Amino acid sequence: MCAIIVLIAFASIASARNRRGSAESEAILPQIDVIRVKETADDAIRSAGELRREIERLNARITELDNRLILMAEDVARVSSAKIEEVEIRLALLTEAYKDLHIKVHALELAIAPAPRAAAPTGPAPTFTTTPTGIIVASPEHDLYQQALRHFNARRYDRALEMFNECAAKFPDGQFRDRVRFWIGESYYQMGNMERAIEEYRKVLAFPNSVKADAAQFQIALAHQKLGQTERSRAEFRRLIERFPASSYVERARRYLNELR
Repeated sequence: MCAIIVLIAFASIASARNRRGSAESEAILPQIDVIRVKETADDAIRSAGELRREIERLNARITELDNRLILMAEDVARVSSAKIEEVEIRLALLTEAYKDLHIKVHALELAIAPAPRAAAPTGPAPTFTTTPTGIIVASPEHDLYQQALRHFNARRYDRALEMFNECAAKFPDGQFRDRVRFWIGESYYQMGNMERAIEEYRKVLAFPNSVKADAAQFQIALAHQKLGQTERSRAEFRRLIERFPASSYVERARRYLNELR
């Protein structure tokens, strides 16, 4: 009987130990899971922080690039406008040179052809004359005009202005009087004096059948735009289209009108 009691006691103790061990294991397992979850969460938080900082750096870079693109676009717009004006000026100078060569060729043709008897010449003196030996001699007006153009082409606008004014004063009824007046306006335009430029361009329009009339009208519109007088500029561009519908400046005038809306 005693032996049975002892066995029962040992069995109870063993059972209690097993239950206590199982309870301890059950208590430890949740602690291990929490630690792992915490470590994982910490890693995730660190990764999220790094990603957030990387996103902030990228956003800052994008903003910087956006700003640079805006500045570049503005620079390109300014450069394009300035370049167009410069190309137009160079084209006008080349046109003057072409006309000069054309007149020289015509003078040579007249020198080679037999000279018929004719009445005494009337009107302004010819631009070029030829000597008996066939040498072409330019008129004083032409020489002075070409010297002024060379100064303008070299961007010596103050000196060009002096010489154009001298040419206008010496040859008020000369062959180049309307062109001289146009380049006086261009000199003022390039020097930033838009009011005087407009005044000189309008004088070009007073000459009948001037070859520079449409160019002067276009420059008047541009000068008003430079002065910030948008409505006046629009009106002058429209006047160009109405008065000179066949002009090469009409297409550009229409583009400016669209941009000034």
